[in-house]
Amino acid sequence: MHTRLFSIIYLLGALTLAGCNVEPEPTPETLIESFAQQVSSVGMVGNFEHEGDELTFSGPDSAGGQAAWLVNIDSVVIEAHDDDNMPFRGLVQSSWYANGQLIEPIGSISHLPSEFLDAGIAQDCWGLWDAATHRWTW
Repeated sequence: MHTRLFSIIYLLGALTLAGCNVEPEPTPETLIESFAQQVSSVGMVGNFEHEGDELTFSGPDSAGGQAAWLVNIDSVVIEAHDDDNMPFRGLVQSSWYANGQLIEPIGSISHLPSEFLDAGIAQDCWGLWDAATHRWTW
């Protein structure tokens, strides 16, 4: 009897663990992928490529024209967030180059074109993990 009960408990535990692995997790990889998708969704962005920690694309510049963009993802941090609906927040810090020129923020001022800023994107970009949809929001 004890062996059968132990087998049932073991099986239930294994099924529970297997079920946990199915759900998407707020990982650095999902954060980077979501950040890349957010950048690629900006109007006027074309020829978008994402390889590792680097994004390349053509897109709007600050003067109303187009630029060749390179974005290097410098760091990714995920931390607990005190909200049951958004239990994690992630920070993507990145370096942005337009036509080979580094676009440096000054304090909290990004200096990226408004098309990116309006989409919630900047050099220091915060995302929140939505527990209901298992997705990052920007």
